[in-house]
Amino acid sequence: MKRWLLKRSKIDTTVMARELGVREAVACVLANRGLGERQLARNFIYGTIDDLRKPYLMKDMELAINLIKQAIIENKKIAVYGDYDVDGVMSTTILFRGILRCGGEAVYYVPHRQKEGYGLNLEAIEQLAKEGVNVLFTCDNGIAALEETKRAKELGMDVVVLDHHEPGFREIDGVEVDVLPTADAVVDPKQRECTYPFAMLCAGGISYKFIMALLQAFEIQDDSLEREFLSFAAIATVCDIVDLLDENRVLVRSGLEEIQKTTNMGLKVLLQETGVSDKLVSEYHLGFIIGPCINATGRLESGKKAVELFCEKDENKAREIAKTLIKLNEERKNLTVQAAQRAVERIEKEGLLKDKVLVLYDEDTHESIAGIVAGRIKERYYRPVIMITAGEEGAKGSGRSIEGYNLFQALFCCRALFTRFGGHAMAAGLSLPQENIPLLREKLNQECQLTTEEMTPVLRLDKQLLFSEIDLELAKELEMLAPFGKENHSPLFGSKNISVDRMDLIGKNKDILRMTLSDGVSGKRFGALSFAGYDQMLTLLKELYPEEECVKMMSGGKISRKFDFVYSIEINTYNGRSSVQLMIKDFRLSK
Repeated sequence: MKRWLLKRSKIDTTVMARELGVREAVACVLANRGLGERQLARNFIYGTIDDLRKPYLMKDMELAINLIKQAIIENKKIAVYGDYDVDGVMSTTILFRGILRCGGEAVYYVPHRQKEGYGLNLEAIEQLAKEGVNVLFTCDNGIAALEETKRAKELGMDVVVLDHHEPGFREIDGVEVDVLPTADAVVDPKQRECTYPFAMLCAGGISYKFIMALLQAFEIQDDSLEREFLSFAAIATVCDIVDLLDENRVLVRSGLEEIQKTTNMGLKVLLQETGVSDKLVSEYHLGFIIGPCINATGRLESGKKAVELFCEKDENKAREIAKTLIKLNEERKNLTVQAAQRAVERIEKEGLLKDKVLVLYDEDTHESIAGIVAGRIKERYYRPVIMITAGEEGAKGSGRSIEGYNLFQALFCCRALFTRFGGHAMAAGLSLPQENIPLLREKLNQECQLTTEEMTPVLRLDKQLLFSEIDLELAKELEMLAPFGKENHSPLFGSKNISVDRMDLIGKNKDILRMTLSDGVSGKRFGALSFAGYDQMLTLLKELYPEEECVKMMSGGKISRKFDFVYSIEINTYNGRSSVQLMIKDFRLSK
């Protein structure tokens, strides 16, 4: 069961639609995204890479640029210390290749997920110091590495931290104050003292801005390389699931255009090997096909392999690496399915749904997929989930949250239980002694204030539509609002008292509902698909009709009762002809 909420805005969307030259439904969507001002709305629809803000508006950005520039001039050895997920891989690639292009001596270091875990570690710092590294440059990590950055400074290194995660904090006289690493420069828009207008950039986006500024500082213009870096920033932004608004939206939309014609050999062969190269690449392909392949190396082997791919210029070598990534991703998929099944069985068997926060332990779950499994369990039961497994040194876990529950803050209140942790409101990682797991479960559930309503999934509708308002032109205008993702979801609309003129089952497993819908007023009929509505529809029909009639209705019949539907509007093109197709998200019997 889902809650349907109709978004409301105080903006006069009739006037807004007229001023922007769009349908009122599109104006409603923009107003619901907080884009009621004409210029904001125009920037959202038409903004380009030229509209990105100056990097130097970010706290310590100029300091970091000058430090790296001077290190390059003085031939100091720079180590780019990244992370093993997509954002970390892309950040590492951008910074490493950018520094090389500016004439610097650089190496990159991506920690091993199982052996070293997330972020800086003391052994790696000691090793880098032995290898003659003078400058430690972190990306997608470092904001919580207090002890490690201190040690790097003791070893004589300059330290630059580039991160986008929440810094730790302490309260002084009732005021929250950041606890920051002792680095020479800390670039992170989530610092409380950073006044950068948009704090939701991922590390890939910040790295892109950094390198563009560094290239400019060296008076280097390299259009081909800059387009590659834009593509990498777009991939990182989609895969790190940050808000697809403002600068993130510009990076992704502009980056998608570059990905289609990329000159980067590694990305080109990865697109080919995954069967995406002949398609119009969208945010879907990045998030569900390309991204998981990049992630798989860090999960099951080493994230260095993915960085290597995007630095490789030889086609044959790049293709071999790409094939390895794809193979690892298939292995990751199988492990994920098995682990998720075990988790569901345990939850159901042990009655764990009495807990508002699910803290699960399974030593057989590969620690690299704990976050994916947590995400799947969260979607199934719609509550915060922390999936913990056996790591190289103690228990390690990943958490995924729901709207209204700040996971990072909740874990921060339990910080005494962890050997390390980090993250943000919706996702986090942690390490802890195994004996502390029951204490963590108890404390999180004691403190959790989530209500039953908050643990019910919400569908937020942008507007209630009449079928007479829907046509191909509206569908095309809505496409202008893509790419869709976090905080810019595909617009949802609702219509009441709709007839199901025909319904049947399609797909490999005959579990996709295909319907023909009409309103009985406008004369318009639309094709519609529901990928998750089979069981729901069957349950509804069985409450109304004998079973044999239900079977007929599900196999080409008409339903006499009317329904309310929530849907998104898409364009279906078949044999060169385009038509409107409604993608059903939920439905119920009309009252």
